[in-house]
Amino acid sequence: MSQLKKNVTTTTRRVSINAESSVASSLLLNHQGKLWIEHAGERYLLRRTSNNRLILTK
Repeated sequence: MSQLKKNVTTTTRRVSINAESSVASSLLLNHQGKLWIEHAGERYLLRRTSNNRLILTK
């Protein structure tokens, strides 16, 4: 019996950040327009709304 292997390709993006930096949301959000953020032991969801706005929820 043969075992199927799924090839997964990951892409790493490196961004230099300073006090005046900005990062395009397209670099942060996945294809569904979402990014999970962990802060101080809590999880937050940053997502793009249907009106193309960003909302952060706990």
